Amino acid sequence: MKKTADFYLLKQKSISEGDLFVTDYIKTKQRLIRLEDQLELLQLQIESLKSKKKVIKLYDE
Repeated sequence: MKKTADFYLLKQKSISEGDLFVTDYIKTKQRLIRLEDQLELLQLQIESLKSKKKVIKLYDE
């Protein structure tokens, strides 16, 4: 039973501020990459819509 208690205490080790900073930095960086990818897709969609409007305008005239 003592080994279980020791293992439990090891799992309860507090995280240092440095570890929290690194973890937060990594999560923020991953989120930033996802947002940049989404932004790039949205920009491509907007460009696609703009080019379709130009073609429509040519046919309307």
